[in-house]
Amino acid sequence: MRKRRKRIILRLRWVFILILIAFPLFYFGKRVYTYGYLRQAEKKMEREILIRQAENEVLRARINDYKRGSVLEAKARDDLGMIKNGEQVYLVPKE
Repeated sequence: MRKRRKRIILRLRWVFILILIAFPLFYFGKRVYTYGYLRQAEKKMEREILIRQAENEVLRARINDYKRGSVLEAKARDDLGMIKNGEQVYLVPKE
């Protein structure tokens, strides 16, 4: 009877020790995982911000070109075949 009781107490000690070890491991493991996940999401967002900023710069440059009128004139000449007053048009036949 005493041996059995000692075994039970010994097993309970081991279970208690395992619980004391496992609880902090799970707690901090979850925190480390969450930190890594959030860090990865932050890096992804930073890359997206850089991409969006570059796109904004390109769009601003295009807006400035359209405001100056140089793009509109070139597009009208190339796509629509428009000419300015006083210009002569020379048509070159395709071979």
